[in-house]
Amino acid sequence: MDTHVRLVTAISVLIFILMIPIALLNGVYGFIPDIVFFIILTLFYYWMFDTFRMNLPIFTLLIIGHILHAGGIFGWYYVSPVSVQWDHLTHIFGAFPYALLFFRWMEQWMDEKFTKKNLLLLFAIFLAATGVGAVVELSEFIGYLQLGAGEGAFMFGPGDGIAGKEGSDLIDTIGGGWINEGWDFVYNTVGIVIGMVIMIIIRAVRRPRR
Repeated sequence: MDTHVRLVTAISVLIFILMIPIALLNGVYGFIPDIVFFIILTLFYYWMFDTFRMNLPIFTLLIIGHILHAGGIFGWYYVSPVSVQWDHLTHIFGAFPYALLFFRWMEQWMDEKFTKKNLLLLFAIFLAATGVGAVVELSEFIGYLQLGAGEGAFMFGPGDGIAGKEGSDLIDTIGGGWINEGWDFVYNTVGIVIGMVIMIIIRAVRRPRR
């Protein structure tokens, strides 16, 4: 593991630590457990760097995906700083690097030419990356059942639908937050497919010509 990986890890952890007092100052306490979890995930990625056959770009993109979500401390889930809803952006860029991660890890078992085994591995990559998104949605649902409405990934709030009585009526009528959950999976899928296509192209370009 080279110095650049250690440097990115240190900078990322520092960024997350600095986000905690900002969350406190902005009164968005619900994001603090998310940020602490992202610090743990960053250290986990560092620890598993060689096991997952990661490279620096994939490692960095994984952390950037978490930083984008933590950007919710600035109220971006309420008012996005870009033309796309912040929730959609975080799901695309959150799922995207997991497609890269699982592709690079499973690539070691792929045949040089396209075979049925490669097709099954591609399907496994898609399911693995989708599974990460499913675990996130499950944690949000369990968090909602235990904690109710609020900020952050573990409560029902901005980016999930409309909280309060109006939101309850919406859920009863057309699905409310669960409509949002469906869109979350859609944008996860967009990020995953883009990631897989990029890795397939890179693999094709790298393959030696005969």
